[in-house]
Amino acid sequence: MLRIFLAATLIDALGSGLWVPFALLFLVHGQGMGLVDAGASLTTGALLALVTGPATGAAMDRFGPRALLIAGNLVRLAAFAAYPLAYTSWQVIVVSAVAGFGDRLFWTCNAPMVARLTSGSDTDRVLATQTVGRFAGAGIGAAAMAVLPTITSPWAFHLLAYANAASFAVAALLIRLLPRPPEGKFVKATFRKYKFLKVAFTNRATEDGAEGGIRRGSWRAVLGDRAFTGFCVTHMAFTLASASKFSVLPIVVRDLLHGPQWIAGTAITLGTVVVVTAQRPIVGLLAGRSRTAGLIGAAVLFAICFALLIPLEAVSLPVATALILLTSLGFSIAEALFGPTATAAAAEAAPPGAEGRASSIFQLSWGLPIALAPGLLAVLLSASNALTWSILALTCASAVPALLVLRKKLPVALREPSPPVAA
Repeated sequence: MLRIFLAATLIDALGSGLWVPFALLFLVHGQGMGLVDAGASLTTGALLALVTGPATGAAMDRFGPRALLIAGNLVRLAAFAAYPLAYTSWQVIVVSAVAGFGDRLFWTCNAPMVARLTSGSDTDRVLATQTVGRFAGAGIGAAAMAVLPTITSPWAFHLLAYANAASFAVAALLIRLLPRPPEGKFVKATFRKYKFLKVAFTNRATEDGAEGGIRRGSWRAVLGDRAFTGFCVTHMAFTLASASKFSVLPIVVRDLLHGPQWIAGTAITLGTVVVVTAQRPIVGLLAGRSRTAGLIGAAVLFAICFALLIPLEAVSLPVATALILLTSLGFSIAEALFGPTATAAAAEAAPPGAEGRASSIFQLSWGLPIALAPGLLAVLLSASNALTWSILALTCASAVPALLVLRKKLPVALREPSPPVAA
């Protein structure tokens, strides 16, 4: 059952990752749109899709993750089949918003589904494998996008969209073949564990498991859980770092350093290779250690790498190139440390009976920084290169004390070591 689910999500991750570097090329070279118009339309659609997050969380708690995962793939099948028909800004906004809605369905339900099929560091390993698939797809796309626009015609871009649509159809079919997970037993066992932890660590639970009149499975139960919401807020520092690490690098190299573009391309390619090859070994190395250690390590590494980029304009181009390549390696290791670890911790810490709502809040901590990063980074970079990297370094460093506080409030999710996985 787990292998079928993993195959479905890997197909999904590869297709989604491959599309990321091709989206603008598709609209500019395949649909004839202007670059600024295409970028603004994709951003607007992505922001509109974020609004659907809470609704997908409530739907998952009502219908379960399996049904919503199938629906998410079918929604994206329709969206990618419609992309070749979108030639104007409003059409692209609508189609990208629908595709984003499908993404919200998938990512909201993915971690809870993994948590129901696995336990302990198995959860981290499955999420790590999915991350490898996503980065592998993005890496393939990034390597190919430099040559495809010059040697292909618009129909080839349309074919890519249709192939992506077909991959979502295959993923939906595979998930449909899965037997229904024992949701009732899962919720019951999770609630017993959650009740015990609340009695032991907060002394606020009542004998019947209802806390201060807060109904299980409600938005109040999720938003009233300060430890969980605090973790989601802290996680935004990691997401902003992840979204920022390479997004302005080509502009910095060209406009500030006046260097060749191979520097940025090599850095991004190197980062992709490191994540793909090192993700699972890093998760295996963390098995038996607390998730806090992995997250703090990622925060410190992100902060150091951003700090190393502060003096880029003050050093020679060869030194700047060496710093960029070195930090690309550090960024990728930090990405491998925090991605599956944070997702598994959030799934573990979710209030019982409200896993879908909790997952939608956690996914908002992914989606919001990613949507806002381009505008924020453009403003910071227009002011100063040093200011841009300094703000990012301080943001990542602030996650360390926050995690140390949260470790006491989310003991199972963050403090206790994950059991090692049998070979």
